[in-house]
Amino acid sequence: MAKRSRAAKQEMKVMEFLRTGGKNIRAGFASKAAAATKLMLQKRLDAGNARRKQGAKLYGKLKGASTVAVKDPVNKKALDELLRWHKKLAGRKLVFPKVPGEAGGLIPGSISGTVVPPFDFADSIPTLLANVSNPTLSVSANVNGQIMASAATSQAPGFNGGSEYARVGIFFHPMVEGTLTIWASPTYSFQWSTNSLNTSLVTSSGDVGLTIYGMNELGEILATGGAMYELWQEDATGQINFDFGSNVQKSLSASLTVTPSLVYLCFVEVDAHVVGMGWPGSLATAMASATVPSISFGFAPRPLVMS
Repeated sequence: MAKRSRAAKQEMKVMEFLRTGGKNIRAGFASKAAAATKLMLQKRLDAGNARRKQGAKLYGKLKGASTVAVKDPVNKKALDELLRWHKKLAGRKLVFPKVPGEAGGLIPGSISGTVVPPFDFADSIPTLLANVSNPTLSVSANVNGQIMASAATSQAPGFNGGSEYARVGIFFHPMVEGTLTIWASPTYSFQWSTNSLNTSLVTSSGDVGLTIYGMNELGEILATGGAMYELWQEDATGQINFDFGSNVQKSLSASLTVTPSLVYLCFVEVDAHVVGMGWPGSLATAMASATVPSISFGFAPRPLVMS
């Protein structure tokens, strides 16, 4: 038993050396990566909402569309019930799915392996729209493989919105150029809703994804790759929409050409984003949680061309 334990530890050391290319990835690298990701998410959020606001403004100029009289006392009961429904959805907590443990280690005959918790990093990134009332945001992430993000718009009248983002993953640093492939099979749950009166702007969007970022020492993300387990984008006005899924398990892989000049972050992510106009007007919720039992990697060096 002692010999087997020593052999397993030695195997893990070899796998870690191959995965990091013998590079000592500094403790501050993860926080630098989180800052770079936050900047990228903020730019994406601002650009998306600028386009949606322009579309909603143009749509609101259309004539002949039926409207809900939000100030009519006859409609008060229905409007109050819709608000209570939104609060019920917004207050729901998605539990982390339970998954069986897995064994990590090298895959014989290849530059590949499986990493199990605790993972290298876990972080969360909130993003708010500038100069608007705050939505309700909630997030958590830990290196044991559990991530959750939740967002719900405010009922207070006025444009508001924001997002939460969480991820957990591993580092990879190649010694030579080649192709990196990662794969993971998380179990996840999600729920989203939109409730828009007339032409009130509303958005619920989110995802559960598998992603690779290549980052340099300056904190610049210079290469990306990935795939989506789950993705939604709902912004229809004048409608009520809702969807959910519980304990969904899917397997995905993602590949990227990699070089020794970058360190690669390989992770599972959850993202939840909402925009609304308050009530009566529009309300939205978005939430996702995932449990990640392992992340596997495989590296194929670029063949040398002999002249």
